Amino acid sequence: MGMESKAADPPGDVWARDLAQRVALATPADTAWGAFLRSTLEAIRVLGDEGLVRRCREVCGHEQPVEFFRYPVRLRLQMMALCLEPLAARHGGSERALRLLGRQGTSAFLCSHAGRLMLMLAGGDRKRLLEGAHVGFRMGLSYGKHTTRWAGPACFHWSMEREFMPLPFMEGVLEVLVESSGARNVRVVGRQTGALDGEYELTWE
Repeated sequence: MGMESKAADPPGDVWARDLAQRVALATPADTAWGAFLRSTLEAIRVLGDEGLVRRCREVCGHEQPVEFFRYPVRLRLQMMALCLEPLAARHGGSERALRLLGRQGTSAFLCSHAGRLMLMLAGGDRKRLLEGAHVGFRMGLSYGKHTTRWAGPACFHWSMEREFMPLPFMEGVLEVLVESSGARNVRVVGRQTGALDGEYELTWE
């Protein structure tokens, strides 16, 4: 399949179709902490405007997601699909907009109770942070399988199976995660291996 976000923005609305496919594949049993939903709303506020946030809140029934409650992942995907076109127009394409949503959303998540706890447990240790982060995913999400391994002192390989967030979004997530450990010149390159599967190579200085 091989959608690689290191390439130029794909023609047409391929990422809109990708999101629509992910929405269709999500089941009621696929849930995530409200902290992830809240961080996505905050990212939309920063990258977009209050009008977009209001439209996205309609998807959630106007409620403020509770951090440790579980919500269908479909809601998060629907919000992203709703705001993708205006954010793409503002930020240079749909791929870049999704990556920025991942970056900004992760920055917001790391300021939440759940995010601060994850950073506290890592204790500023990059190795502990990267090796333990997939545990956080497992706690906060009812779906997916994450496998990680070191490919060198500053190279980390991360495989995700049945992950509902789009590839560029997850690249942004992983970038900020590594940057939070003090790494510089972080680069994340993803490769989509299935409808909901991907592999990511993380490198830094």
